[in-house]
Amino acid sequence: MGQRGRCLLLCACLVIAVAVAGQGGDDCPRIIGRAGWGARQPLAVHYLIVPVQYVIVQHTATPACSSVTACAARVAGLQAFFMDSLHYDDIGLSFLVGGDGNVYEGVGWHRVGAHTRGYNSRAVGVSLIGDFREELPPPAQLEALKKLLQCGVSLGELHPDYKLLAQRQVSATESPGMALFLELQTWPQWVEQP
Repeated sequence: MGQRGRCLLLCACLVIAVAVAGQGGDDCPRIIGRAGWGARQPLAVHYLIVPVQYVIVQHTATPACSSVTACAARVAGLQAFFMDSLHYDDIGLSFLVGGDGNVYEGVGWHRVGAHTRGYNSRAVGVSLIGDFREELPPPAQLEALKKLLQCGVSLGELHPDYKLLAQRQVSATESPGMALFLELQTWPQWVEQP
């Protein structure tokens, strides 16, 4: 790698470090802010009323990622798909959880996403990066999701008695995949009916 390549890599690492600094507390996972994955500016913003009553979990149905560089690129690609192909105002998800054990801020805690029709204004939408129809996410990915939900309650973003739903419960989809869907059913906040 040449001098220019090393400089670009160092700059990218500094941007990620700055984007992560100050995110969360003891209950919170490492959250890579929008600047850390190179987010584009949203075309419009609408705000949620907190604390939110629902969390809807899905998967991206894309290849998984296991490093900050790969996951950040996957999230940026998803934002481009939402904005350029679907003509949405921004990435549709509140947060994305990578196989690297990091959480990537989508629209975040306070903004309305475009993740689940009928629930966007009253739910946080979290997508695990990967395809979990047949296999569970890695333990670090599941643990990051659990910590994100604990963090949301601690910060007052999620109602203490929030309801956890899989996207397939409220939409005609296979998301978040049967393996992950079965796992979510063992979590105390999961509900069978919204």
